[in-house]
Amino acid sequence: MNYSKEEIVELQNDPSFLDKLNEMEKSGLEDKNLVSLYDVLDSLLLFQEGNSERINKIYEVILEEALHNLKKRLENETLFSLENQIDHYTLRAIYEYGIDKYSKSLFTEAKELFIMLSILTDNSSFKGAMQIHLVAVLKEISLSDFIEEYIDLEELEKDEDSFFMLYFKDNANSFLHENSELIRSAMREVRELKL
Repeated sequence: MNYSKEEIVELQNDPSFLDKLNEMEKSGLEDKNLVSLYDVLDSLLLFQEGNSERINKIYEVILEEALHNLKKRLENETLFSLENQIDHYTLRAIYEYGIDKYSKSLFTEAKELFIMLSILTDNSSFKGAMQIHLVAVLKEISLSDFIEEYIDLEELEKDEDSFFMLYFKDNANSFLHENSELIRSAMREVRELKL
């Protein structure tokens, strides 16, 4: 949801909202509830100020819990569903972690995360989007070039509820198909590691 500057200032100065935020953070950290923790994190980031140590602590717990959920799915060989709220937020955390690695040109780490994202969900559109990300990482295209070349920013900005870059320019599909062998090769590597 987009807030005006006035609404943000109002929230920052609303004691009942801040008390609720603090309580949500406390219970979210205790329960390791990804939805609550992301609500707190998104609010703190919206204020664009505050304690970076607090923000980092929340994000660390989010990431730790998301990676724990990922490990359980791998062990149980079950898929994430974007329709399930906890699964959705788990995928968000893994995706953001992958984008962070990608933005730092840590292509090997980003590759592993995008492979997981492209195989561990039941949504074919999401899988395809993650494969486009994966190809860009495998070809070591910088994140900024990837966004400029393949992401439809106009459509992305219209979707305020999306945590993922899922809107692509027309050339993204051909980019994916032209590099399908790269994906198959990366997937073979994963299968060989599991054996």
